[in-house]
Amino acid sequence: MNFGRTGDPGPRAKGRSVADPMNLAEWLQEHSALIAERWADGLLAARNSWSRAGESLVHLFCRGLVSFLPGMLGPYRTQILPLWSECAELFGSVAARRGLSAGEVIEEFQILREVMVRLMFERPPPTVRGLEMRDVLQLNRAVDIGVTQASVGHTDLLFFDLVHGSGGPAPLGRDDHDEVCEQIRTLQEEGSRTMRHMARIGRE
Repeated sequence: MNFGRTGDPGPRAKGRSVADPMNLAEWLQEHSALIAERWADGLLAARNSWSRAGESLVHLFCRGLVSFLPGMLGPYRTQILPLWSECAELFGSVAARRGLSAGEVIEEFQILREVMVRLMFERPPPTVRGLEMRDVLQLNRAVDIGVTQASVGHTDLLFFDLVHGSGGPAPLGRDDHDEVCEQIRTLQEEGSRTMRHMARIGRE
């Protein structure tokens, strides 16, 4: 997938640095709020039981998960990957408690990919004629990992309840809701600290 013009010689042929003034990670950072908002809107529009968990939790999940994406494309991907995976797994376990099937969990996470692709065409980076294939592939892999981990979280919770004979996951109560919100905030804050720390190291 390349959004540049056919036959464009690209940055190398023109003698410019491959690291353009705005790369895909920076574009994601700049548009993270809009991406999270559109993803949340897509989830809420489906009306498939998010009301049980609360609209505020939808927005918190979307903002938290999207906040990891720039790091998943950067040099500190190794440090961000466990946080992204854990948050996606938490998303899946909450989906199980909302009564969703495994397929529905995947569909919800795939909305994120669609939102980002649409936005790339609507608001392409102004200083980049085309996106690097490497970056687009890394972004797709990040979403694929998120889909996989969300499925794992969903399946693990169902299996745990099956083993313990509870008859299925219980819906989120108020205490559960608050605990999930706190987990998301903690993961997001850890991700922000990690990216700031790695950025400082890179400048030294």
